[in-house]
Amino acid sequence: MYTIGIFRDPSQPVLDYTKDFASLGHEITFLKVGDVSSELGNVDAVIIEESVVTDLSCICKNILELRMRLNKLIWVLLIDNNEEAKTKKKIYLQLGADGVSTHEEEFALQFSNILNRIEKKEFPTNVQPVSSPVPPLELLPENLSVLREGKVEISLTKLEFKVLELLFNRHDKALTYEEIYQHIWANESAEKKEYRVSNIIFHLRGKIEEDPTTPKFIKTVRTIGYKLALDQQVNNSSMTNA
Repeated sequence: MYTIGIFRDPSQPVLDYTKDFASLGHEITFLKVGDVSSELGNVDAVIIEESVVTDLSCICKNILELRMRLNKLIWVLLIDNNEEAKTKKKIYLQLGADGVSTHEEEFALQFSNILNRIEKKEFPTNVQPVSSPVPPLELLPENLSVLREGKVEISLTKLEFKVLELLFNRHDKALTYEEIYQHIWANESAEKKEYRVSNIIFHLRGKIEEDPTTPKFIKTVRTIGYKLALDQQVNNSSMTNA
């Protein structure tokens, strides 16, 4: 059904969930920890296994690089479920991981169900696809996610969703760094407000843009801040479907 890439340390004891993936019809490809390579073009989802030799910074780097390159399901498997793991989980999710958990017996089935829901694209057999333009972006508050062009559902963190919701509600209008900062962090004081806002935008672009280096949705408005460009996307879609 799908190809799942697993970043695994060869010295780490092998977890038995891979055979469960095989029984569900999925193909497994093992990737070297810390090596985000061109092999990722063939994978439909990624699992990063924590190990005793894989430090926090290595996994953080992997998540950031993967999220910049892929709009795929990214999951981190932890060794232990302790107090330190709670901190790690928050960090990984903030960086763009879709899920973080310890290995459990039903993990493969849960992961497979999520993957099927994200990747499955089909119409009911008795209904023809409508020809009207599809919204370029659609917010899904109940899932803390955004649907891009009616096809790809992209999971967001709470902060990312809050920023995107603000830009969405005032789309095609420039919002200042201060407006965005106040909406997210209210009266919390900080010296580098622009940096914090830019950091959130960086992660958002990595998720919703096909090419974050040339964004078509979240535009930088020089010396002011950012805007979400939707009207142009709608017009282009209408011309394509005309």
